[in-house]
Amino acid sequence: MKNILGIRRLALSALAIVLAATALMAFGTTSAQAAQSDCDEHTVAGQFRRVDSGASFTYAGRVVELQNERLFDRFSRAEIKSGRQSGDRVWVDRSFRSFPNFKGIKSDAEAKRDGWKMCGSWPNRTDSVYNSNYAARACAEMSGVTKCGKWWVD
Repeated sequence: MKNILGIRRLALSALAIVLAATALMAFGTTSAQAAQSDCDEHTVAGQFRRVDSGASFTYAGRVVELQNERLFDRFSRAEIKSGRQSGDRVWVDRSFRSFPNFKGIKSDAEAKRDGWKMCGSWPNRTDSVYNSNYAARACAEMSGVTKCGKWWVD
């Protein structure tokens, strides 16, 4: 009887390890997951402009931009504008919280307070997220290091 209980405990422990490893592989370790399905538009016609004020940034020879669509000013995307290397990935985050009647930088805590979604990731440029009254930021993984610009409400 003791032997059967020991085997059961061992089997349950092994099952718990397998389930934990599967969950980590499926869901990762971040609180939001990058997915193309979280993008709002695949292709947005029009011209995009770089957002400065810390929303775009330079790291290790790469220029990463948060870009806003000019004509209707309703969409944002992220792009590694120059210096891209093999293995680099870029995505755009967008807050679920709306900031009506505000334009400019929001803190990480303010932007993430009601949650956020990640659109991406791609090797060069992302699809677009709807940004009207929402905070958006450009993020990239470059040589194993993840960097993000500041949250920008447009």
